[in-house]
Amino acid sequence: MRFGLTKFSTRTKLVVGAIALVLAGLSHASGTLVGGGATLPSVGYVGSNAASGNLQFFGTGTGTGIAAGSLFGVYAAQTGNPGVSYCLTGSGAGKDVLAGGTIGANTYGVQTNCAKNTNGVVNGFGAPAVSRTDLLQPSFAAADSPLAATDVANYQTGHGSTSDFPTQFPVIAGAVGIGFNLTDSTGAQVTASEANFSTVQVCQILSGTVTSWSDSRLTSAFTLPSGRTIPATAINVQYRSDGSGTSFSLSNYLSNNCGSAGLSNVFETSQNFTGTGGVVSNFTSLPLSNWTGSSGNANVANAIANTASSVGYVETANALALNLAKLQLADVAGKSPTANFGTPLAIASTDVVYNEVINPTNATNGTAQVEALTSPPSTECIALVPPTDYAIPGSRGGIVPSTSYPIVAVSYFLGNAQGNISTDLTSTANLVDAPYNATITGSVTTVGAGTGLAFLNITNAGTNFTATSPGACLH
Repeated sequence: MRFGLTKFSTRTKLVVGAIALVLAGLSHASGTLVGGGATLPSVGYVGSNAASGNLQFFGTGTGTGIAAGSLFGVYAAQTGNPGVSYCLTGSGAGKDVLAGGTIGANTYGVQTNCAKNTNGVVNGFGAPAVSRTDLLQPSFAAADSPLAATDVANYQTGHGSTSDFPTQFPVIAGAVGIGFNLTDSTGAQVTASEANFSTVQVCQILSGTVTSWSDSRLTSAFTLPSGRTIPATAINVQYRSDGSGTSFSLSNYLSNNCGSAGLSNVFETSQNFTGTGGVVSNFTSLPLSNWTGSSGNANVANAIANTASSVGYVETANALALNLAKLQLADVAGKSPTANFGTPLAIASTDVVYNEVINPTNATNGTAQVEALTSPPSTECIALVPPTDYAIPGSRGGIVPSTSYPIVAVSYFLGNAQGNISTDLTSTANLVDAPYNATITGSVTTVGAGTGLAFLNITNAGTNFTATSPGACLH
């Protein structure tokens, strides 16, 4: 009898222990993490499906699944991490969905479908599609146009408290390619190896100063076989119509480098290409009738490929993923967006400022200015690489070496300092830390040499920016 009681007691303990383990696991279980935003790094985050024309990516479905070798795919494969859903809204709308509420003419929210509304804006991250109807705010967002003072104000309005703050840390860099579709006098496709635009020529084209491919100011951009010439056709410009970090990054390059191009005015650093305060807003005749806007990097790439005599700007990884024969990526200043980009960019402690944001008013030369938040958080969880530091290779902050392709974007993960669901907290922290986790990045195949994307090296970024700082900022 005594033996039986001992045996029963042992079994009971085992059962109770097993139940406790299950309950403990459930208490820390996380559902799919829901985010979205920037299209520029999206191929790195989800794989080549990001260029498919679909908007929301999760799971393994054809055309909408997340690739095993992508950042989110490798992250999800790590023990204990959930899957990720990512919606391509563009950087501007991504920040607005993180904020939530009505901003301008649109109402944003994590539960709103990942689809264009009647204004042509993707104003939600589509949480119901992955059964996350419990979320009141996104798990994260991504943007290549860093937080401005207005974004922080929108966030606090949407969250109903001036004590609530977003978090922001740089995670990846991208090469903004100058794509073109041009045939020569014989009807042959002009290829990437035959095109090398100088900085001045890029400035002249995108300011509308040069409007014909046969303009003598573009002669030096092309190296064609004997007997072939560039025809006298109008230059059709393709640009981003949505609030875009790609536009912000291109304009950061233009405003910092076009002073010597002899233009009638200056480019404005902005996430909006046209409109009041937009990139080309000081060139009053723009956009011309043959300039066409498209939403998202993939759509701009397709517009270039489908429109003869076109030129435009598109993130390189998106262009490569589409594999469009008529879309060629030119060298700029003698550097290729594929061959001369992909090595991790080193971030030093002097390259990062905290609790500073983009000033809504640019300098008189159009370059972005940063300003301290008037009522900053007590933590240093809003990290910013000043845009001028990566606008000119080999100078200033030194983030972009002189050997690099020159038009560079720095992209960020944004999160919520407060209000994260407790069962999601660990997995969300793991996600925002993933770009600095060598175990994860070492297995990612969508970022690195030849991809148009590069991770950041934060070894010398200082004590406020370590591999676990972003996750530690979430509560």
